[in-house]
Amino acid sequence: MHFSSRRTVWLVAAFALAIVGLLALGGRPAAAQSAEDLWFGQFWQNQNLSGDPVLTRWDRTIDFRWFGGSPDSRLDGDNFSVRWTRNVAFAAGNYRFNATMDDGMRVWINDQLIIDNWTRSQEHTVSVDRFIPAGVHRVRVEHFEDGGQATAIFTWDLIGPEDAGPQFPNWRGVYFNTPNLTGTPVLVRDDRYLNQNWGEASPGPGVNADFWSARWTRQVAVQPGRYRVVATSDDGSRVWVNNQLVIDNWIDQTTTRSAEIMANGNVANVVVEYYDNWGPAFLQVDLVPLGGPAIQPPGPAGNCTVAPTALQAQVNGTIVLNVRRGPSTQFEVLTQLQPCTIVPMSGFRSTDSQWVQVIVPNGQTGWVNAQYVATGVPVSSLSTAAR
Repeated sequence: MHFSSRRTVWLVAAFALAIVGLLALGGRPAAAQSAEDLWFGQFWQNQNLSGDPVLTRWDRTIDFRWFGGSPDSRLDGDNFSVRWTRNVAFAAGNYRFNATMDDGMRVWINDQLIIDNWTRSQEHTVSVDRFIPAGVHRVRVEHFEDGGQATAIFTWDLIGPEDAGPQFPNWRGVYFNTPNLTGTPVLVRDDRYLNQNWGEASPGPGVNADFWSARWTRQVAVQPGRYRVVATSDDGSRVWVNNQLVIDNWIDQTTTRSAEIMANGNVANVVVEYYDNWGPAFLQVDLVPLGGPAIQPPGPAGNCTVAPTALQAQVNGTIVLNVRRGPSTQFEVLTQLQPCTIVPMSGFRSTDSQWVQVIVPNGQTGWVNAQYVATGVPVSSLSTAAR
């Protein structure tokens, strides 16, 4: 009896040592490893994450381009949705969260919605900056696919501690290894000038020598008055000033275009986009003060100084226009566009042709009432988006 008790104690101790050895060698239980290091994914064969999921699995990253295919043999390639959840240990700091999607995505941090682009769309990227306190935080990412191509990519970058101040004192440049500003950025840096001749070379570490694009943003200090914006590029470029598209050189050739603008305040918010298809790459953007009286804003007739072209929509010159989450006044307002603002359209309209989908400068899509905008192509020529 005494011998039996000793043997039992010895066996229990040996088993405990074996478990410790397994953990030291990385053999921890799969559930613990998944909860800490992986995304728990739930997949549905519908667009609204309803009912029981068709499958669940663990994903190391959210970095998927399924193109016209399916995430799994148990799912069709269209009309599906997915939810990923994970606990992430963050150090305190300012973070930039990037969501690249086709069609829609939503992102929560501790049940706080930080990215909401739950709408049918072509592939694009939405970024937001948030301060995250130190500790473990619950992250939830949701995605739905309507039809055609399917993309779901989610990443984040630490851009500085809480008290670090501006991380980009000049131009914040975000570079992509695609010619259409899509996908995960491969390089984010501070660029002092937008006067670059890259030739046949890459613009920076990790960026292709051909078939790449970039977006620069900056608040430019100005004096009130008239200015000329001049952009020369090979290949394409676009310039927004205070959310108004003033130059559109988005073509495969060397082009120089200019536009006159009015600065009413002391700061102009400028966005410059560029892509290189192949061959030499060059970009120069200048802001030239013209002096004299400022250009007066459009009068009551709503006449604007430039007109939209191709897939562009321009706000009537007499109103501030709401951009809504969906094609109805029942949807909440995402942002507002000032008179004469020109923005790209996604290519979709509502079934009754009363609303068109547009892309605002931060990359998010929304809907505007068609009767308050002029469009570069007939609204009837756009594709119909299901509500």
